[in-house]
Amino acid sequence: MYSKVEFMYLSQDDCVKAGGLDMRGTLKATERSFFLHGKGDFILPPKPVIRWGGEDSEETLGRIMSMPAWLGGMKYEDELEKRGLLGPVETSGIKYIPSKPWNPEKYNLPRANAVEIIVHPDTLMPRVIMDATLVSAMRTGAATGVAAKYLARPGAKTVGIYGSSIIGKTNLLGIANAVEGLEVAWIYSPNTEHVKRLVESVRGSVDIEVRAGESSEQVQKDSDIIATGTMARSPYINSQWWKPGVVHIETSFWDTPTEALPYVDQIYCDDYKQVKHHGADVSWRAVRDGIIPESAITGNLGQVVIGELPGRTDDKQKIFFNPIGMGIHDLSEAFRVFQSAKSKGLGVTLPLWENYALYA
Repeated sequence: MYSKVEFMYLSQDDCVKAGGLDMRGTLKATERSFFLHGKGDFILPPKPVIRWGGEDSEETLGRIMSMPAWLGGMKYEDELEKRGLLGPVETSGIKYIPSKPWNPEKYNLPRANAVEIIVHPDTLMPRVIMDATLVSAMRTGAATGVAAKYLARPGAKTVGIYGSSIIGKTNLLGIANAVEGLEVAWIYSPNTEHVKRLVESVRGSVDIEVRAGESSEQVQKDSDIIATGTMARSPYINSQWWKPGVVHIETSFWDTPTEALPYVDQIYCDDYKQVKHHGADVSWRAVRDGIIPESAITGNLGQVVIGELPGRTDDKQKIFFNPIGMGIHDLSEAFRVFQSAKSKGLGVTLPLWENYALYA
């Protein structure tokens, strides 16, 4: 008779109680996955995507993505410890994340929702099935924070956040917790009520002044670090408005025109092969359309994290970071939350089966 199989179930409330809203913890988990990506200690298949149209339909009709990943770390346990990046992961997981743009207005629901499954490394039976809507939003902002930490110019003082949604909030939290010496963050969106609400919600939770931006132009011209995370369907970023020394982090797809990329000095991705496979990100479209050569893609951020590439070499360089979002980020952060939940006795143990029905 086969053994019974049980797994831990973690609701979003469990994840919150386990520290899922701790951006400093999420930054460590996300930098861990960038580090292991740079070392090559990961497996990351291309994301399967269900679309009801072309690449641009994601912003209007939605999409469903599955993000399988394996993340190691045992070979680099000592270095992870020295960097304060938590410990090895050494297991696999998958994030299932559907997204419908009209959910907030039509149903009072988040645009995206997600579930993460992490397996036992030996049996590959499910170890935990957990909410990953929180994990996904937090690690997205943390990836922005890690990019700013490694690519922003020394002495950066101002941040420009485009988008007043949850991702705008986590982008701000990620940058504010990753970069020292910041003074002012501007938040801009055409929806001024959403901006006002976001400004109020983050005041007191970050050690910088948070203000509503006056215009897209003002925010871009005044910002040393820019993070775009919007549902824009057409570009609004202007290559002539970037400050010398800016780092622009393009979390969403259509904010920056492809024609702007020749005006930056370096272009990094989280994983360019994944960006190319997905087919919607501005860096790939610029290559595809012949606006920049593929050689203009400087490298992946993990190469900077491990010291293989230098990153910024000049305070006046304009750097563009174009992440697609990697399943290893979700796995690393979900694993952190899972370990914390387990230590705190959170969650519910559920059976997958008591007696295997087809046992012969």
